[in-house]
Amino acid sequence: MAHTTKCAAPEGNRGRDEWMTVIEMQEYMGASRSKAYDLIWSGEIDSYRLGRKLLVSRASVDAYIESRSGRK
Repeated sequence: MAHTTKCAAPEGNRGRDEWMTVIEMQEYMGASRSKAYDLIWSGEIDSYRLGRKLLVSRASVDAYIESRSGRK
């Protein structure tokens, strides 16, 4: 089952640069569509639904990339 949160973005995180669509996430990461959704459904990337649109946290994507790069 999906780990998405069904709520609006927190007040402090409503900036355009804080959240992205799954397509934007794919382009940002260079990931396939299935990999992007796998990361969302597994809970490795934070997301929420805004109507029919699924949005992901840019900070969560950056943290995932950082954790995979081996840098601390």
